[in-house]
Amino acid sequence: MKKHLKLLVLFISFGIVFSTYKLFLKEKEKITYIALGDSVAEGMNSYLQVDYGYTDYIKDYLNRNDRLSFYTKAFAKAGYTTNDLKNDIQNNKIQIVDNKKIYLKEILRESDLVTLTIGANDYLKYLNIESTLLNIEDNKKQADKIIKEIKDLIELIKKYAKKQIIVTGYYNPLPRRKDIKNELDEIIRYFNYELEEICEELSVKYVDIFNIFDNNEDYLPNPLDIHPNKKGYEKISKEIIKNIK
Repeated sequence: MKKHLKLLVLFISFGIVFSTYKLFLKEKEKITYIALGDSVAEGMNSYLQVDYGYTDYIKDYLNRNDRLSFYTKAFAKAGYTTNDLKNDIQNNKIQIVDNKKIYLKEILRESDLVTLTIGANDYLKYLNIESTLLNIEDNKKQADKIIKEIKDLIELIKKYAKKQIIVTGYYNPLPRRKDIKNELDEIIRYFNYELEEICEELSVKYVDIFNIFDNNEDYLPNPLDIHPNKKGYEKISKEIIKNIK
């Protein structure tokens, strides 16, 4: 009886050790991280050079924790609109990364983490920045159209990317335009509210970055440009990292 009891204890102990080992392996699984979107996703700085962006800081975070298997921001491009990215996915765009052909649909299928920043160019094409008066209701109607396009895009991404998708909101790109700041802030907050709503509906994570830049012009040092500097991008990355599973 004692012999059987010892065997039982031995089997239970082995099972606990094996389960713990499997859990450890699962926790250390490597992550394939794909960044999608426009110039902010690409990491364009305040002087129109592609530099270290928020996706690069996330890549560094995953590397430090020995979690990164693959990372690319090759499918994020300055000037991209929602339809540009949608066309890239539908056409299964190819990029060369580390001397290898990467097909967009295939790499999305393999992804564990996708970040998406898109929609600002859709709106900036509509916005007349020379104007000193913004019609808030007209701008909100335009926001509704853009958000619908973004919803369609996220649904398309979800056909391939089955794990975590994180979508960033928008900041005021013209904080020094005091003549239209209040109106533009209201429009962008509306954009963010609508974007958060569709993210919740589609079960993807939304990260608000509006407050990071509000009254922090140091993160947007060039009065003639709308892109953050490295400090601004690093701050965005920290907000996103809080939400990475």
